[in-house]
Amino acid sequence: MKKFLKFPLLMAVLALTSFDLASCSDDDEKDLELTENEKELQSINEAYLKDVILPVYKNLSDESLQLQKALETLQSDKTETNLNKVCDYWFSARRYWEWSEAFLYGPADDYHIDPHIDTWPADIPEIESIVKNETKLNSIQQYIYDNEAGLSGFHGLEYILFREGSKRPISEITTNELRFAVGVAKDLAMSCFRLESAWAGNENITKEKQDILKDFATIDAKIKDDQDDFGDRMIEGYDRKGNILGSTTQIIEGFWTIIDEVGAGKIGTAYNGIDVDYIESPHAYNSVQDFEDNILGVRYGYFGAMGATSAKDKSIAAYLKKINPELEQKIHDGFENCIVKIREIPKPFVHNYTNPKCFDAIEACDDLYNLFLEAENAIKQY
Repeated sequence: MKKFLKFPLLMAVLALTSFDLASCSDDDEKDLELTENEKELQSINEAYLKDVILPVYKNLSDESLQLQKALETLQSDKTETNLNKVCDYWFSARRYWEWSEAFLYGPADDYHIDPHIDTWPADIPEIESIVKNETKLNSIQQYIYDNEAGLSGFHGLEYILFREGSKRPISEITTNELRFAVGVAKDLAMSCFRLESAWAGNENITKEKQDILKDFATIDAKIKDDQDDFGDRMIEGYDRKGNILGSTTQIIEGFWTIIDEVGAGKIGTAYNGIDVDYIESPHAYNSVQDFEDNILGVRYGYFGAMGATSAKDKSIAAYLKKINPELEQKIHDGFENCIVKIREIPKPFVHNYTNPKCFDAIEACDDLYNLFLEAENAIKQY
């Protein structure tokens, strides 16, 4: 995945509010007493962790494991029924991943999990070369981890499983392609376990996932479990020193970052002729669904719970409604407009990226993006 932020300075803003602790002052060692407003924001941050981040990553982790197992079953028993199960799990895991792009800070960024599992377009010549190379296939999981660009994650699997919006006939999928796909799926699952573990704490994921993650240490020994305190940092303040507002603004910046990427990047790059090959999920014809799921992921986060259709009491939406009801209504309406405009893009996007409906969706994303910049500023100044 590439980032397409409108203003270069915004990347500097994200850097300053990231979960990187290197810039924290060593002088400020004492805990700060929280104001009533900070206590309210802290409760919102904690609810966001427990009701948005953790369930989305748990479901992503669960579905990626099922995807891996389904591919292993398909490898040993090549039937249309088993292929259908694989494809179903690809779509299911894909949806949770797209929702999670509302919070690509923390381990997704620090551990380079994004873009490792979500880079497009797939490197088709390299994939086709690998499936003919016995040496690479014999150590495919390590090879995928070390040579990620265009090979790993969802889109490496997508190229094996789909063509022109349909699953490939089972007779066309070769034994070596399945060896490649199983290696990619194992790498994808471990990456998703890593995300869940990093936020929830390794002790709070299943024993099966913990055992599989032990293999991860043989692939990347730099990763240590004692670094995984991202959940605590969301609640305590991203610098562990009481900067509660910093956690809240990190949440909002996650929102506007992916909104901008959908409009300016995922849709706009091809529509504006910058790179007509930069099209997400082109083989499964899932691009428009990806765009919508990104916006839905932001709306769930804004409302305060995975799958929420209205604001929870402890949510950014409820807080903003209290301090600036007019702006909150604009954001509420902006979500509706954005989703409608995205749904109006003719499918498949890979064959319709110049359609004027794409421009309408880009504008709707831009409007929503700017509203969240206003919301961030309003919360900072309150």
